[in-house]
Amino acid sequence: MVNDGEISTTTPAALRFRWDVFLSFRGEDTRHNITQDLYSLLTGKGIRAFRDDDGLNRGDEISPRLLEAIEDSAASIVILSQNYASSHWCLEELARICKLRRLILPVFYGVDPSHVRKQKGPFEEAFRSHENRFGMDKVMEWRKAMETVGGIAGWVFTDNSDEKHLIRVVLREVLKELNNTPKKVASYAVGLDSRVTDLINLLDVKSNGIKVVVLHGMGGIGKTTLAKAVYNKILPHFRFRSFISDVRELSKQEDGLVSLQEKLIGDLSPGAVLSLNDVDANASTITRIVHDNNVLLVLDDVDQGDQLHALGARTFKGQNDGKSRIIVTTRNTGVLRGHHVNQFYEVRELHVDQALQLFSHHALRREEPTEDFRELSKRIVSLTGNLPLALEVFGSFLLDKRKVTEWEDALKKLGDIRPRELQDVLKISFDGLDRENKCIFLDIACLFVNMEMKREDMIDIFKGCDFKAEIAIRVLEEKSLIKFTGNDSLWMHDQLRDMGRQIVKDKDSGDLGMRSRLWARNDIMTVLENYKGTRSIEGIVMDKRKFVKKPGTGKEVVIYTKSFESMVNLRLLQINHVKLEGNFKLLPRELKWLQWQGCALKTLPSDFCPQKLAVLDLSESKIERVWSSYPNKLDENLMVMILRGCPKLASLPDLSGHEKLQKIVLENCVSLINIHKSVGSLKSLRHLDVTGCSNLVEFPSDVLGMKNLQTLVLSGCYKLKELPEGIGSMISLKELYADKTGIEKLPDSIYRLEKLEKLILDGCKRIKQLPRCVGKLISLKELRLNHSALEKLPDSIGSLENLEQLSSISCESFTAIPDTVGDLKLLKELLIKGGAITELPNSIGSLSYLKMLFVGGSQLSKLPDSIQGLASLVNLEIDGTPITGLPSQIGALRSLEKLRMWNCTSLESLPESIGSLLALTYLNIFKASITELPESFGMLENLITLRLNQCRRLRKLPPSIGNLKSLHHLYMEETAVAKLPESFGMLSCLMVLKMAKKHSTQEQPESFTLLPTSFSNLSLLEDLDARAWRITGEIPDDFEKLSALEFLNLSQNDFSKLPSSLRGLSLLKKLRLSQCENLESLPPLPSSLEELNLANCISLESISDLSNLKSLEELNLTNCEKLVDIPGLESLKSLRKLYMGNCITCSSAAKKRLSKQRSAMVMEKYIRPPCP
Repeated sequence: MVNDGEISTTTPAALRFRWDVFLSFRGEDTRHNITQDLYSLLTGKGIRAFRDDDGLNRGDEISPRLLEAIEDSAASIVILSQNYASSHWCLEELARICKLRRLILPVFYGVDPSHVRKQKGPFEEAFRSHENRFGMDKVMEWRKAMETVGGIAGWVFTDNSDEKHLIRVVLREVLKELNNTPKKVASYAVGLDSRVTDLINLLDVKSNGIKVVVLHGMGGIGKTTLAKAVYNKILPHFRFRSFISDVRELSKQEDGLVSLQEKLIGDLSPGAVLSLNDVDANASTITRIVHDNNVLLVLDDVDQGDQLHALGARTFKGQNDGKSRIIVTTRNTGVLRGHHVNQFYEVRELHVDQALQLFSHHALRREEPTEDFRELSKRIVSLTGNLPLALEVFGSFLLDKRKVTEWEDALKKLGDIRPRELQDVLKISFDGLDRENKCIFLDIACLFVNMEMKREDMIDIFKGCDFKAEIAIRVLEEKSLIKFTGNDSLWMHDQLRDMGRQIVKDKDSGDLGMRSRLWARNDIMTVLENYKGTRSIEGIVMDKRKFVKKPGTGKEVVIYTKSFESMVNLRLLQINHVKLEGNFKLLPRELKWLQWQGCALKTLPSDFCPQKLAVLDLSESKIERVWSSYPNKLDENLMVMILRGCPKLASLPDLSGHEKLQKIVLENCVSLINIHKSVGSLKSLRHLDVTGCSNLVEFPSDVLGMKNLQTLVLSGCYKLKELPEGIGSMISLKELYADKTGIEKLPDSIYRLEKLEKLILDGCKRIKQLPRCVGKLISLKELRLNHSALEKLPDSIGSLENLEQLSSISCESFTAIPDTVGDLKLLKELLIKGGAITELPNSIGSLSYLKMLFVGGSQLSKLPDSIQGLASLVNLEIDGTPITGLPSQIGALRSLEKLRMWNCTSLESLPESIGSLLALTYLNIFKASITELPESFGMLENLITLRLNQCRRLRKLPPSIGNLKSLHHLYMEETAVAKLPESFGMLSCLMVLKMAKKHSTQEQPESFTLLPTSFSNLSLLEDLDARAWRITGEIPDDFEKLSALEFLNLSQNDFSKLPSSLRGLSLLKKLRLSQCENLESLPPLPSSLEELNLANCISLESISDLSNLKSLEELNLTNCEKLVDIPGLESLKSLRKLYMGNCITCSSAAKKRLSKQRSAMVMEKYIRPPCP
């Protein structure tokens, strides 16, 4: 049980968000500038960003596809521009975004946030126009959304802003926020599930009151792993959440407590103000946020009481004034003295059988030992104390040892250590490394562990030190001494980090100048300022940004080169955002890695000549020229040059003599116009990246020397019109990114790139076709032409025998797929959304490995019968096509998990064979013309989500629907279904039921009955929306059996009373009964209620005593003209919003019940009615 690997959770897939970020923007203002740039950066970082690529919406109703995307997004970035409010589409998007109450990141693009908040300036006229067209109620809803977003702290872009820089700032914030979504947990976790269940029961997320639970136990026992697993399981229940990792280590840094507070406040309340110098004030802010909101907070590895105080935990209380949950992990429960704690949970060692299973997995790659090693395994496990980390590390240590005698030797070493001393167990694995691997381990533990360093960057650095880097990294990974996360960033367990640092400390005899590696800021400054450096020092890392409260603030850090004069063995040096003065000749000759990000120099001085330097990183600096024209002495060993984000860099120097140079990164060097011709002769160059060099117009024409180049990245070089004709001489090229460039065609010589595996041409608006010779790229695996001007593919495409992905999304002129596509035997993804194709070739049925087929947004009228040959197909999307039906052969797709037929308005029926899709988990048939579902529908036993919204001709559900035992979400809004079948109550896993109808003021010929008698069997139902079903009479008394119900919307119905059993819905948070015009009275309600909406209940005369509703925050009584009193109003301590427009009698009674101060505070602000 260790804290890394894949997510281990049983949360249904349907509960996870499909998109990380939804982009809301006004197309005509920002589609081709900030929105495009931001979208490119987001997707480039692996963020799943949704952007409406179909342009402006048409008609009066917002596209349900957009609403679905909003609901399925973890966060939204709203780009508010001059004409944003002139689009009612944008405003409707914004209203939906605000209703979901998820993370919103506003960008004010050329507009004043106060104008957004008050709908003034460029927005004033737009809203006046909307009032005439859409009415006051709808516009009030939009105004409220604008006011909400305008009040959130965001980013203001003006004419004077550095747009590229601000976009990167937005990106960093998004990455930080998304880091609070599900955490990586052990890829092989033993004994975790039962502990997760125990802890979730203790937290009891559905009950009222703040709860603080402390996980305690010795290091390496699995506290963090358990905290992450529980966090993943329960985070959907919370509006805000924050996981603060490694509190112990981070609090040691300069202003560490304030930095932790900044992250916590930023996670839980982005608009809150941080005090840079007042820890106590920030602690009070955190306490208020936790008490006033529904938050999930994890404080991991706390070891001091001042950390808890700084993070607000000292004053967390358990009274029923909130629902926040705080999880604290610690090795020492003593630090919790004086703090409110609801429950202590001791994380104990694994059971013997579980420990043996975990050890066997890592040592033998099997769940239990073979007979030869069984007894030895048991004895080893007993000596590890059944600690998960020790079992993993020691098991991995034995993985390559297959002789019993080797295990016996290891057992002897293990027997010699002190009982239960984890560090001693871990050190056995360290001692087994060779000298070079030990050095790399210590470099990582002391210097690189907190940098989120990528694997590739680590290898570059250690190669520069003349180490066998790939082998060493692999060895450390195999021995579980390091790991790499999902985005390939370095990670090391804190116990291993501490062990490595202690090994280094033990050798310095208390003299910092004799310590081989320095990582703590105070230690570094002591050595440098007092010239205590010696030949023992091999590595120093110092980043000013890590020990100042805010970028650009704090005293300038100046270091003198003389401080390094005695450090003759210094290999690794980081001095980010630090000023270096003095004679640069004094820098050690052994220096191999120099990271000087934020360097203020315009050019490196002439006396800068560390001749063994292999990796030079001057990113985000003010460099205009790397060095002057003098003969440079870095020629001999320089391997990597990183100049990412140097906005003033206008050119590269002559690099002819750099025979070892393998990587050049010039990303976002926006002043760069051309690349020096010498780059074309760099025979060792393997990686060249000029992403975002938006003014680059010329690439070297002579590239004959680039025979070893493997990766060429030209993304976003808009002004680059052509690739070099001799590109075919790059015979080692594997990846070519030419997306969003101005190129018109591929050079004829491209056919010589026989090793090319990836060709990316997205956003190339001038490329209309590919040359026939593209079929000779025999190694090509991925070909992307999204958003290009592509008209057709050559027949030779079928010769790409290794192609796995072919994508031409939003190529509006793309008219036909050649028959030869059927020859792509290894193709896994065929994505042709938004083109002009009218048919698929029959040969497509030969693609037996195809997993994804997207043909939505095209003119496709039918699927070929040969589709039955797609035996591996998992995901099929035919959105927005004029297709009228599915072939009966669809039933042969036994691997199909997801089927989307969104906005297929001509679709009239589904074949009976659809019931054979036994693997299907998601089905979307939005806005189709179907009248019924086939009886075989009930055979879809694995279906989790079913969407039937706006299938307005659908009149009934088949009785077999009750057999959908896995169904969690059913959306059937605006259908003609008038009655649910009796079998409906058999949907034992149903959690969300949305079946609202469009409200009509016209007389209807009949009244409808909502619920079958079996409906109360839906014991897991959490969300029920049955608006406008014209329910008459009374709601059944057994309604209380829906014990999991949290959201109930029965607005616009005709019943006159509600059952008294309503009070039994102990988890109900929101009850909406607006426009129930026949409702005369309201029974007692459950104490869990947070929102009650009775707007426009014009017959309502009385409501029960509300004094038990201690959590009620919002009460809407707008237009309840007959209501004379609100019993218990004075007891509603959590009430923040009270709407009483046009309630004259009731308003007077309410003022009498409320204190004068509270009456003014609550009622005056919300006297205007919101949209019900």
